[in-house]
Amino acid sequence: MTSLRLRSLSILLIAVVWAYGVAWPAHASAQQRQQQPPARSGPRIELAPPDMPLIPSTGQPGTRPTAGAAASNVEADPIRCWWRTTTGAVRTGETFSLVLTCAVIENEAVQIVPDESRLGSSVIQMAPFEVVSGLHPADQRSQNRRFFQYEYTLRMINPDFIGKDVRVPDLVIHYRVNSRLAGNASVQGRDLIYGLPTIALRVLAMVPADAIDIRDTPNETFASIESLAFRASLLRIVAITLLALGVLVALLSLVRVFTRTRRTTKIAEHGISTGAVLGLAARELAAVQDESQQGWGPPLVDRALAASRIVAACALDGKPSQRIAAGKVSAGEGQLVRPLGRGRTAVVWSRLTADDIRQRLSSLSESAAPDRRQLLEHLQTALAALTETLYARPTSGDQPSLANASSELRPGDDGRASLDAVLAHVVEAAQTLKGEHAWPRPLLRRWSGRTAEPERRT
Repeated sequence: MTSLRLRSLSILLIAVVWAYGVAWPAHASAQQRQQQPPARSGPRIELAPPDMPLIPSTGQPGTRPTAGAAASNVEADPIRCWWRTTTGAVRTGETFSLVLTCAVIENEAVQIVPDESRLGSSVIQMAPFEVVSGLHPADQRSQNRRFFQYEYTLRMINPDFIGKDVRVPDLVIHYRVNSRLAGNASVQGRDLIYGLPTIALRVLAMVPADAIDIRDTPNETFASIESLAFRASLLRIVAITLLALGVLVALLSLVRVFTRTRRTTKIAEHGISTGAVLGLAARELAAVQDESQQGWGPPLVDRALAASRIVAACALDGKPSQRIAAGKVSAGEGQLVRPLGRGRTAVVWSRLTADDIRQRLSSLSESAAPDRRQLLEHLQTALAALTETLYARPTSGDQPSLANASSELRPGDDGRASLDAVLAHVVEAAQTLKGEHAWPRPLLRRWSGRTAEPERRT
């Protein structure tokens, strides 16, 4: 029994030693392959200190640096590029991005100048892929290298490649090595090429394999159709309602404008503004004042009394009586006329007396403006004097009366002096009231909320 166990243990030990002897050489060779640098094509660049020129290494005898220089130089690839895609498989017609990134050596001693004129999206060929657009961002620099990048947007529209692995076309980049030697001398290298590693993408189909046709079928159902129909009906109802409201508002606006126009025309036909009335009275008083230099007569006093009554009516915050007559109308007794154009004439008059002004003065409050009280007193005096001069009867046969058409007050008479004085007061009152009713003072008073006393026709 013991010999059988020893025999089994010996066989197991021999098997372990044999297995270890077979596996160890393979493991050692794999480690050696991993430690060896990958094979590279093209020349090598030796990065040297700043005081030594950089010389491309071609691997030929006589081009290697000395042993002392080799201790301080570091070999590096002059250019290195790689691809990167946003996806590993694309569908027919689907766009994807393909990014080309390159790193080249660029410092004070050596510069790698690649030919980028063949890398633009408008000139590069990526058949069987179609170049849709491209982007070239700004270059980046890091220590002794310059990085540049090109991004292409591609798509596959050829149905022959569905279900296959399609390789991106091989791309070769041309470049030169420019070196700077001692004494500020430069050397331009010959034209070299760099081949990019290949990359492949899987092209997928957008339809099942047993499909006999490609057809885009709509995904609307009866429910969605009903919902869209209801929405369209609702929008149509809202549109009709808004249209009706718009028409109604437009009609109301037109009716209001038409009514306001008719109302304005009606008011304009029944009279002129207070400022225009005062202007007419002021001109009449000025004419009477000029003609009175030759003496006062009944027609002149009548004109002065008519204008004074109109001024007094405006002073009492009332409007004198007016009417619009067709054609040319002559002024009657106590009336003033003003042509309005288009064959119309405005006739203005007032029946105000001195007693009416006296009653208004008695009803004025103590807080009334002194200027307004004095203006009304002057108008009362003028109306009383002009009325008495025109209608009073003489007390004796020796005193003339203006009631007699042949009697006149000549210059130098006491009556004429009093009439000139009261007329001057009326002219001054007319000018004052005309200034108060000049635009835009009435508008400003209306905006400020000041309401005039109730108008009355006198």
